[in-house]
Amino acid sequence: MVSRGQLIVSVALTATYAFAGFCNDKRVDCANWAKDGECSGENAKYMAEICPLSCGICTHLCNDTDASCGMWAQEGECESNPDAMLRICPTSCGLCTPECKDLKPDCAGWGASGECNENPEYMVRNCPVTCEACKSTCKDVQSDCPGWTADGECYKNPGFMYKECPQSCGVCDGVKCADKNETQCQIWADAGECVNNPLAVMKECPSSCGLCSTVCQDHEESCKGWAKDGQCEENKAFMLRVCPATCGICSVLENPEKEEL
Repeated sequence: MVSRGQLIVSVALTATYAFAGFCNDKRVDCANWAKDGECSGENAKYMAEICPLSCGICTHLCNDTDASCGMWAQEGECESNPDAMLRICPTSCGLCTPECKDLKPDCAGWGASGECNENPEYMVRNCPVTCEACKSTCKDVQSDCPGWTADGECYKNPGFMYKECPQSCGVCDGVKCADKNETQCQIWADAGECVNNPLAVMKECPSSCGLCSTVCQDHEESCKGWAKDGQCEENKAFMLRVCPATCGICSVLENPEKEEL
């Protein structure tokens, strides 16, 4: 088990990553809650997890800053030592979501042949999109999105805000970013309706309107508990796909060129 002292010392360490992740708040009310002082006091723990950007837990562009983050996360340190871990290891603790892509031209063929299950560790690290560790979701791409949202800009300036701040403006229903009308969305997008009628069309057609980002993140709330029980090693085919942040895959994907491919 890592000591609190080790974690605090690690705050001083920095790293250079190929793909920084996005730190986004998880609720549209975060900026207002932060203004009301909710980041400190009895709600501080909840706010750090739900509103990390508004509370200053992580910067908009972020990454793990210690090579041991994945291991610590699997040992349950995100819950045991959140004050240090959420700042040192925002990716492994699920606050920071790196953009990712398949790194090998053969990924689609390998995936179709069942390699995501047969050889999960190699495949998820090299073909995270094919193996569904990385999925399409709404992510804010501007650091000021929570403040703009609190000022009502999602309604005053939807053409800009829905494009730059889809998470804060609630463009996506739930986690998944996908068109709701598969037959019409691309037609509307080609006709310029994403720009001409953003309030209606961008919410209906986030993918066709270019609002979706493919990022690495856990897909189940139980991931941290499963990892603490050793499932990242015992059940790799499932865990590396469903819980890539907690199992250390997202941290690896931040700097793929260091991998021996």
